[in-house]
Amino acid sequence: MKTVITPEFVKNFSCIADKCEDHCCHGWDILIDKPTYSFMTKKSDLKIKSQQVIVRTRSAASYAKIKLDENGVCPFREQAGLCEVHKAHGHSRLSHTCQSYPRLYNIRGEQLESSLTLSCPEAARQILLNPSAMNFHSEQLHDNAFNAVEYERPQWYDNVRQLFIDVLLLESLPLEERLFLLGMTLKYLDAHQSDIDDFNQTFTYCCEKITNGEFSALYERMNSALELHASQLIKVFNVQFAISVTENQSQVIKRMHLLHELLVDAFEPAGDDVNKQKEILLQGFNGNYQDYFNNNSHVWLNYFIYKMYQHDFPADNMYEVFTDIVTDFFILRGALAAIASQRPLQESDIILAMQSYHRSKDHRVILSKGIKNLQKQLEVDDKMLPLMLLKMS
Repeated sequence: MKTVITPEFVKNFSCIADKCEDHCCHGWDILIDKPTYSFMTKKSDLKIKSQQVIVRTRSAASYAKIKLDENGVCPFREQAGLCEVHKAHGHSRLSHTCQSYPRLYNIRGEQLESSLTLSCPEAARQILLNPSAMNFHSEQLHDNAFNAVEYERPQWYDNVRQLFIDVLLLESLPLEERLFLLGMTLKYLDAHQSDIDDFNQTFTYCCEKITNGEFSALYERMNSALELHASQLIKVFNVQFAISVTENQSQVIKRMHLLHELLVDAFEPAGDDVNKQKEILLQGFNGNYQDYFNNNSHVWLNYFIYKMYQHDFPADNMYEVFTDIVTDFFILRGALAAIASQRPLQESDIILAMQSYHRSKDHRVILSKGIKNLQKQLEVDDKMLPLMLLKMS
């Protein structure tokens, strides 16, 4: 029997169409298969327009694609925000890209896992804001429901995955400390993946260090990289904004510009004074940021469990995946703390930061160079950097 896994956030999702603050009809490659191309250019009510805007690609990746307009927007999108193809022929005649987005599907062995991407505002709302979003539903299907693929998880998969969840749920500890405990454990385990006996011994050792408080004591003694947070945040969002401009993505520019302006406004009183920048971030973090997340602790929990699910963590490259997740957390937390230095956080701030950041990242914004520079400034190895990024004071 085959199994389908459907999270609550997928079950609850429904496209809000023209009400969406960042529509998906722009910036993406909209690929067209041969049957859809033939229908749209020969039989569709929109065939004349289709002949002009659907172009053959003659590549292995796709048969054809939609040529976006000068603003990077799909020419089938009406001024009011609705889709001409959907209006004329219904959902079944949309391209696969349009039918599926923001839905994602991964086949792992005999299991099909459905998900959503955070680059969609409504998907981000369902993933982050619902306390029950990370309930997972399992359904058994007949054997030919989909084609299984070879997929084997490591022997230690279940133990590490359960530890990840158990530590995340230790709400008596600050979130940053919980992530540090996990990071230290993964850092130790990373070197022992090839020998299951060594791995199990190291796993037991790390669990003891978590239980007896030794990892927590190390967290307390560790230096913070707070003085670099503000400058690094502005650089990251400057890069994202610049790439959105060069790729002529008007809607991405609009969303990124809004977030960028909030950060600039927050740090403007500090100028180039690093100490004042730190004060602004700490004021926001210890004030309105904590007020919001103390009352909405599920938001970050949902985020990390979602990321675990997306990556099938810890099936492969577990410390590398952890580093990537913590880097995203560092940037997003900093942006939200900066906004919180100005006023109380709102749900719209969470969605703006999370969705626009992940949309930019989906558009191939590469952060690795900036992170490498940060690593050099702190004079630490690449294994310690994500752990140092966690600490705010």
